[in-house]
Amino acid sequence: MVNKCSAILLFLFVIFPLYAQDVNYRVDIRYIQRLTWAGDEYAMHYEVIIERFEHGRYSRFLRELTDDEFIEVSLPPGNFRYQVIPHDFFGSPIPVTVWIEFEVLRAPDNIEREVVYEPYHATDDKFDFFLGVFWEPSLPLYNSNLFKGENMSFLGAHLRFGIVYGGRSFLNPGLELSASWKMLDETQLIMASINFLGQSRFLSGRFAFNFRAGFGISLVSDAQHELALNLNTFNINLGISFTALVTRNLYIEAGADIPQFITEDHHGYLNPWIGIGVKF
Repeated sequence: MVNKCSAILLFLFVIFPLYAQDVNYRVDIRYIQRLTWAGDEYAMHYEVIIERFEHGRYSRFLRELTDDEFIEVSLPPGNFRYQVIPHDFFGSPIPVTVWIEFEVLRAPDNIEREVVYEPYHATDDKFDFFLGVFWEPSLPLYNSNLFKGENMSFLGAHLRFGIVYGGRSFLNPGLELSASWKMLDETQLIMASINFLGQSRFLSGRFAFNFRAGFGISLVSDAQHELALNLNTFNINLGISFTALVTRNLYIEAGADIPQFITEDHHGYLNPWIGIGVKF
């Protein structure tokens, strides 16, 4: 009987603290700190890395992405350092080595307390969107001119919309939709194409080479000046271009395409082009 009573008492002694515990929330007294830096005119956004000094070394404490030239954080007391890494026009980080050290002091006890929560950590935007408009003449290379003549076409425009994966520096894959219009004498040509892209970046990503290959179809005006679908105007396309950053969201691009029309004469053209666009 004594052993049974001892066992019951021991069981109650073990489980009683489990029922007696209260739910506790961590409450700290903290200031709001603002970290600022001088902006880079070519930076699209900034990656901020904060490290905390503990146990004789620095270790990662916080990472944030921002489009501003500052961030506001709420750090606990301690010694910290931070580094700001600009990301260029193509989303690639520009290498930096400077760390700024600072100390966060403990807040006085006579100020209002607040519950501290973990900040939202932004993620990298891996895809870049491009939209540009370009002047594009057309120069016949071989066989008869598709415009029913041998003259060159200097009246032409091209609209391009593309999406490019920005996770690396060499041959980033992408996809481009394009539409162009050309006029020679009284004949019109409208082309719609889809191209597969490969984009290689250099000099901190402010410049890039673009390689494209794709296919398309055309509408050609007939004798009555009406546009009609001509099944003989399917084409394959090869091209290359050079992109340069001008401002934060504005770029210039110049290049050349060689569309090969699938016809009996296999018309071929050289289409140089130049224009401006925006990245978003």
